[in-house]
Amino acid sequence: MIRLIRKRQASAFPNDFRGERLKEKHLDLVARYYTSIESGKPIAFASGKWKSAKTKVRADSAKKCAYCEASTSVVAHGDVEHFRPKSLYWWLAYDFDNYLFSCQICNQIYKKDFFPVTPENQRLPAPVMPAARPVNLADLAALSEALAIDGSLSDDGVVRQRWAAEDANLVHPYLEDPTTIFDYEADDSNAEVWVRPGGHPKSARAYAAAESYLGLNREELRRDRYHHYSLLAIMKLAMLETEISQNTHIRILKEFERLADVRAPYAGMNRFFLRMWDIMG
Repeated sequence: MIRLIRKRQASAFPNDFRGERLKEKHLDLVARYYTSIESGKPIAFASGKWKSAKTKVRADSAKKCAYCEASTSVVAHGDVEHFRPKSLYWWLAYDFDNYLFSCQICNQIYKKDFFPVTPENQRLPAPVMPAARPVNLADLAALSEALAIDGSLSDDGVVRQRWAAEDANLVHPYLEDPTTIFDYEADDSNAEVWVRPGGHPKSARAYAAAESYLGLNREELRRDRYHHYSLLAIMKLAMLETEISQNTHIRILKEFERLADVRAPYAGMNRFFLRMWDIMG
């Protein structure tokens, strides 16, 4: 997992996540909330409401899953993932800052609606809503406007403050730096690379949450990571050869730069080992 950057200029957000169209989207959400209250059934969210976000969040993570960093270009389309599940945080269902791009395995097989926090009984408080659906259209519009937060007019610090009442165990890659939280361990005998907890105060619980609710150490990932790691290791050994030419040395360094780039699969792992070997800072 690597740190992702949320571009804040208006052009980085779909049109329906800004201005009046964003308020309209949340007017729909308020209506669905009250329909749920009146029927006693879960909120029936309209998945089409976040469909337009997919292109943007997919580009942010270079077409890779924001959690496991496996490419979704060939084997899967990927999902717009709600970091805080909409089943628990209904008011964030159409909040762009709550979105990231995820593979279906991380999202649908592992994470689902799980969202561990510390302490367990301290969750982000829901907005205070009138007990009954307002009959006045102006009151409904005011409710929707209060929920509709335009991410293009915000910044990461404001988002952190909005969610500061809750300490999530899972790492939000737009708001936290995973490279300070996770380490990696290569197991050459079994040809696997494991995600391990780092030295950050949050590392132990973030690691436990990532393993249980994202499956970051599932077998296919361990083995695929090793395939990429082994190329790194071979190139590192090649650099130690006394007869290597200056041109080859430069080419290897350029390849290391490419593998550390955000677009490379498992860039977080690659960066970890390149730092550990003192090849890159």
